[in-house]
Amino acid sequence: MLGPVDARELGITLAHDHVLMDGSFMYVDPPADDDQHMADETITLQNRGWVAYHWTSNHHNVQLDSEALAVSELQRFVNAGGRTVVDPTNVGLGRDPAPLVRIAEATGAHILMGAGYYLGGTHPSGMADRSPDSITAEIVADIELGVDGTDVKAGLIGEIGCSYPWLPNEKKSLRAAVAAQLETGAPLMVHPGRDPLSPVEIAQIVDEEGGDLTRTIICHIDRTCIDRAWLADMAATGCYLEYDLFGNESSWYPPNPSVDMPSDAERMDVVLWHFEQGSEGQVLLSHDIATKHRLHQYGGLGYDHLITNVAPRLLRRGLTEADVATLIVDNPQRIYAFAP
Repeated sequence: MLGPVDARELGITLAHDHVLMDGSFMYVDPPADDDQHMADETITLQNRGWVAYHWTSNHHNVQLDSEALAVSELQRFVNAGGRTVVDPTNVGLGRDPAPLVRIAEATGAHILMGAGYYLGGTHPSGMADRSPDSITAEIVADIELGVDGTDVKAGLIGEIGCSYPWLPNEKKSLRAAVAAQLETGAPLMVHPGRDPLSPVEIAQIVDEEGGDLTRTIICHIDRTCIDRAWLADMAATGCYLEYDLFGNESSWYPPNPSVDMPSDAERMDVVLWHFEQGSEGQVLLSHDIATKHRLHQYGGLGYDHLITNVAPRLLRRGLTEADVATLIVDNPQRIYAFAP
């Protein structure tokens, strides 16, 4: 099933993963002159290590463009006990409801499709001339009527793209998205810029616009900031904090080389800390698979990693089965339900 569903049917949920996506906006040339040929190679056993390390520098890698492969990979998640994938692929990322419907039907998975606009670099021409009201109306139509002339409805607003420093169109896009949240009751997911100040400013704008921070998700927390005091302050806003890069075990992060990415073990440390602080009800988990090297077919851990690998490790670290269900069933069920 694609689109909004009864939240009680969500089951085990991946809070943020892409099923099909045009990631060409991510591409940058290989850093070394001797490696320029790697940009156009398909992924093989021989070059997979290089591609995984320089994952934004291979054209083949930044495209999730095979419907058959998506079915095969998503089926492994369903077979492991998974039920729902929140796919925040929205305008600018190649959103296409028709193949998502076919993939959902073939696998038996629920797929929640995104609405709104991603980063400024992916905005269509003429975005600067659009009014916030027109963007809001478009998002509302995607949710209430259907996307691109179909009857397939979006199940969330997001991921709304924000750079740091902010681009004017991105700020306008976020304000319009907040207005759509208020009109529809849909959850709002925001992609922050790669700086700890970005989520803070996002929360401020959502609040200023009268949005509901308890219905707002800040994604990619684990590549933005894991400072405990900062996390406590963000949790105090009421927003959901999404740790959505499980399975990315490389400390090298090409989009922001100044930041060392955490390992899954470090992500789990933070999750356990949330339980100690009593903020576990605001935590969401996922993988943010957006490139081929993260899939089983290309040597990755796939959409089932959270179930088959991470959940058992959390249990060994002291969480109960009910605790794990809080993270991957109860919290998604709460946030991805539409507010009255």
